[in-house]
Amino acid sequence: MMTRGFSQGSRKEAGISLVVGLVMLVVLTLLVVSAVRMGSASLRIAGNHQTKSEATAAAQQAIEKIVGSVTNFYTPAAQSFDIDINNDGAADYTVTTSAPSCLQTVAADGYSSDFAASAPQDTFWDIAAVATDKRGSGVSVTVHQGVKVRMDSTATCP
Repeated sequence: MMTRGFSQGSRKEAGISLVVGLVMLVVLTLLVVSAVRMGSASLRIAGNHQTKSEATAAAQQAIEKIVGSVTNFYTPAAQSFDIDINNDGAADYTVTTSAPSCLQTVAADGYSSDFAASAPQDTFWDIAAVATDKRGSGVSVTVHQGVKVRMDSTATCP
């Protein structure tokens, strides 16, 4: 007499293949979830790096504004600048510079001793700038820049 349907062995095989299929589905789901998390973490890291680079560029722009005028070295003072790094019309960073700090003054090379009293002076300065993101990321970067400025014979380190 023939019976229709599955034999006892093939039913167990069908059950095992269902369990194996479910395990494979769980493993595949875990792989996808971990890939999404890694991608998200990489995106945050790249965004943080870009914000830090922008803050450094904003600090450099403020330092260039200080270096652009020799009067900033005759009467050094702390200054504050709002920097629009992406040119959208809104300030992205606030940069505060400390008063330029004179490190050394030496007579400029190439002048004879006859003109030593009126020879220009080479002055060496340190300028520190702290850039802070105004958009709320909390990024703050400090940049120090060394500068050599040739000044007239009356220049001294304050």
